[in-house]
Amino acid sequence: MAYILDAENVGFPDPRLAEKDGFLAVGGSLEPLWLLNAYYMGIFPWYDDEEGDPYWYSLDPRMVLMSGDFRQSDSLTRVIRSKRYEVRIDTCFREVMERCATVARQGQESGSWISDNFIKAYCRLHDEGFAHSFETFHDGKLVGGLYGVSLCDYFSGESMFHIERDASKVAFARMVDFAVTHGFRFVDAQQPTNHLASLGAKPISRDSFLALLKENDIKKTYRGRWKSNTVTLLIGGNQGDRVSLLMRAIIEISQQVGTVAVVSPIFETEPWGFDAEQNFLNQALVVDTDLTAIEVLHKALEIERQLGRRREDVSGGEIPHTEEKHYASRPIDIDLIFYNNDIVETPELTLPHQRMHQRRFVLEPLARIMPFKKHPKLGKTVQQLLDECEDGGVVKEYF
Repeated sequence: MAYILDAENVGFPDPRLAEKDGFLAVGGSLEPLWLLNAYYMGIFPWYDDEEGDPYWYSLDPRMVLMSGDFRQSDSLTRVIRSKRYEVRIDTCFREVMERCATVARQGQESGSWISDNFIKAYCRLHDEGFAHSFETFHDGKLVGGLYGVSLCDYFSGESMFHIERDASKVAFARMVDFAVTHGFRFVDAQQPTNHLASLGAKPISRDSFLALLKENDIKKTYRGRWKSNTVTLLIGGNQGDRVSLLMRAIIEISQQVGTVAVVSPIFETEPWGFDAEQNFLNQALVVDTDLTAIEVLHKALEIERQLGRRREDVSGGEIPHTEEKHYASRPIDIDLIFYNNDIVETPELTLPHQRMHQRRFVLEPLARIMPFKKHPKLGKTVQQLLDECEDGGVVKEYF
């Protein structure tokens, strides 16, 4: 039975009442409040009719990619590491939607379901900070991408396109890495397809999907324009007012580097590699930025100096960030752990951090916020690295 919705009163019937093909209701509106209510309940609009009335669906089964299940082929890994493509986020949302609307799809003979009404509606949702695009560029030209809606702690993918080989797959891989790094529980891929199955997505029953949504917490919604790069930092120190210095470092990072999107609990840890009178406090941060990795490094070193850190070896020279020559107490330390999923090996910077997998005081905070994040060189998740870590140093949650 299909339900007719009153555009004046926001509300949907129970999604379990949908017909066999998932069709639930017609009518209502594509205004942001309607869309957000729909996604919160596991419902989405598939198309609209000539009068502009949207048709709402709740599919059974539902295609879902859980955070730890993404499978990236060796060939796609090679494409990503070749740096042929650049991925940006939220820089040309409308254009991505318009390109997606031109894609010919099997069984779709009367034009795209992404109508002008849909484009206007989702652009409004983008302006409100709930809809986002991942965009693949080659030589400055948009050649692939996808868009979707982020609510609570999951991402609902809507559509993708490509005009060059693997361009949409590169955007999808970046979207999944973003989701994992930011602690999202899953990606809602909606319709089952062989392509999505090859990436690790699985069809689950509507009841199972709705059970996932019972854990919804609207306060976890990461709202606003998402920046194109994500850097994972570990901050810590064992001198002075340790908590105050961590808080001051976070403030400076938010002002000079980018949006501090996720913060781990604070952990108290024993000194690593030397003896000290006071233990360290350490904390992991996920920071979204428009800066390059080298620019983030330089900002981090400057913030350290502002907060009293001096990186000097016995001859008085600056210690390269890639290799400490000795270990000592310090008021603050800001280490780059990951930058997107990049591998960087230069005299000035090594990413991922070359000793992170050997250090429990790094892995414990990371595992708390991004257990499924994969080390791009070692091919293991943060949680796996923590489980295998032989470091016997005591690390305990401080608060």
